[in-house]
Amino acid sequence: MAHAAQHQAPAAAPKLLYRIADVSHAVGLSKADVYRRIRAGTFPKGTLISPQVVVWNPDDIRRWAESQFVPSDVPSGDKQTT
Repeated sequence: MAHAAQHQAPAAAPKLLYRIADVSHAVGLSKADVYRRIRAGTFPKGTLISPQVVVWNPDDIRRWAESQFVPSDVPSGDKQTT
């Protein structure tokens, strides 16, 4: 019995640039919220690469997301006594 060659789809390469839909999905905010935060100066601005295309560096988005979480020593619901 001959073995048929098994073909597997190659793993998707990581995106080098994010469009607004990618950014929105990555951070869990609506597109409108992303743009609102950009105007407020609290979110990284994208780079205009053509008249109607704005892109973001995924590393910038990852760093922003990481900066939004403040570690807590006390789990929610527990009260610390001193």
